[in-house]
Amino acid sequence: MQEIIKAIKAANKILIVTHTDPDGDAIGCMIAVYLALKDIGKDAYMYCKDSVPEIYKFLPKADKVSSELKENEHFDLVIAVDCGDEKRVGDHFVLRELAKTIVNIDHHPDNSNFGDINYIETISSVAEMIFKLLKKMKVKIEKDIATCLYVGIMTDTGNFRYDYTTAETLDIAASLTRAGAKISSIAMSVYETRTFSSIKILGAAMYRLERSESGNVAWTVLPKQLMDSLGAKSEDLTGLVDHIRSIKGVDVAILFREEEDGIKVNFRSKFKVNVSEIAKTLGGGGHIRASGAILQGDLESVKEKVLAEVFKVLK
Repeated sequence: MQEIIKAIKAANKILIVTHTDPDGDAIGCMIAVYLALKDIGKDAYMYCKDSVPEIYKFLPKADKVSSELKENEHFDLVIAVDCGDEKRVGDHFVLRELAKTIVNIDHHPDNSNFGDINYIETISSVAEMIFKLLKKMKVKIEKDIATCLYVGIMTDTGNFRYDYTTAETLDIAASLTRAGAKISSIAMSVYETRTFSSIKILGAAMYRLERSESGNVAWTVLPKQLMDSLGAKSEDLTGLVDHIRSIKGVDVAILFREEEDGIKVNFRSKFKVNVSEIAKTLGGGGHIRASGAILQGDLESVKEKVLAEVFKVLK
């Protein structure tokens, strides 16, 4: 953290980036860092290859997140949040060409340490890490920053249900509520404000649900044609695979979705299976209970390959 603080002090023009298909932790942390940097007088910018999902557009300054950068633009410092690997930022540019120094702040256990300064901690969320960093920087955590960090913690802990939810996690969440984060309105915005298309695709996904003979693996497959016919976007699939995991007897839940750049596979598990290891064998990665990968090929062949790997691990 001290190295990061030193790098921030030495820089003026700073870019904060996060991963494609951003979730609440990614967006919340990016904006929180942006607000903190602005507060200390830095010239800060935010970039995400994909636009801010609708459910997070209520966050302050969400409209300042850009999905484009000017050609040949250069920064004094790039801060990457919630990115297990540089490639997760997207393929529009090379981070190393944007700035001399790269700071990598992440909580994925398989992080590739791509930064010049790497702050990696296997805890509930990057939001927890940013909270501690801002405290160290003596930045006042006011209502807007608190709201962003609370969203990060809440979403990455599955509303405080997942393994890495600790007493410290809850203490930090309590501090954020005292700083002005409104629990009920945040939860309503994230969990109770769904688009019509997200409900339609959820219904279609559940109708197409399949499971193994033993019942411990369940999955659904979403072709691009189906997504398009229902007007569904990637962000409409948020939380869908968790519905599959909630089925009694299911140890591994899988969502297959056909995208322009390949077949995206999302894994979830309960207690027995480390899905990050499965994802790694397929060229992906992530957390023990929540991981993903992108594979090339048609839906059927990818499904067979992935299921074969899952069943091998379960044996």
